[in-house]
Amino acid sequence: MNCLVSAYWGEGISDKRFLPVLIQRALVEIMLECAEGEWDILEPIALHPDRSSTGFVEQVLDLSAQAGGFHLLFVHSDADATDENQKVIPHKISPALAALQKVEPRENYCKELVPVIPVVKIENWKLSDGDALRNAIGIDMSDELLGLNMGSKHLEEKGASKEVLAELLLRANEGRRVPVELDDLDAALAKGISLKKIYRFKSFQKFVNRLKESLIRQNIIKTDCSPAFTH
Repeated sequence: MNCLVSAYWGEGISDKRFLPVLIQRALVEIMLECAEGEWDILEPIALHPDRSSTGFVEQVLDLSAQAGGFHLLFVHSDADATDENQKVIPHKISPALAALQKVEPRENYCKELVPVIPVVKIENWKLSDGDALRNAIGIDMSDELLGLNMGSKHLEEKGASKEVLAELLLRANEGRRVPVELDDLDAALAKGISLKKIYRFKSFQKFVNRLKESLIRQNIIKTDCSPAFTH
């Protein structure tokens, strides 16, 4: 059996509890439906750039060297805007990809960089599934009472997603002797969010498409791949 090995670098501690598991789940579904042959899908290994690396491009080059021989390198950066092309793509991702194409020797680097760019923040993705939130927090409130009944486009582009999530935790913990901690919430959402529901977010669709393109370039999946959660 083949083994798919990948690495992950994210912006914050809570993101490392959430994104690697979510990424692995998406990978498993894609590979089950579309892979050539049988594969074991490992959870992405969290890497950290060397402290001497300064600036996004240099950090990505350092991580790419650390991930030499890996199939994929996932790099997370929030859009901090309603469109990834406003900031992240021109100022971070495009320069990093250009720099990766110039490094030698090529076999010492993982050049399959897969950007993970939530719009607006990673918390927007965590709000994508009301059922998963209810189960993770342990509350029985409708999407309307939770403030999540605004449609996927508006929910994805909501500017105060971090504050919304913090408020939900605060409300859920009122009167509890043992409060739900953010660590527990992130871990539960990573496992519980419906891939079909989060796929309604265009930023997640772009992530999946970039992931598929990388796997196709490496002849790991078929070009007509269409995992179940995408339709």
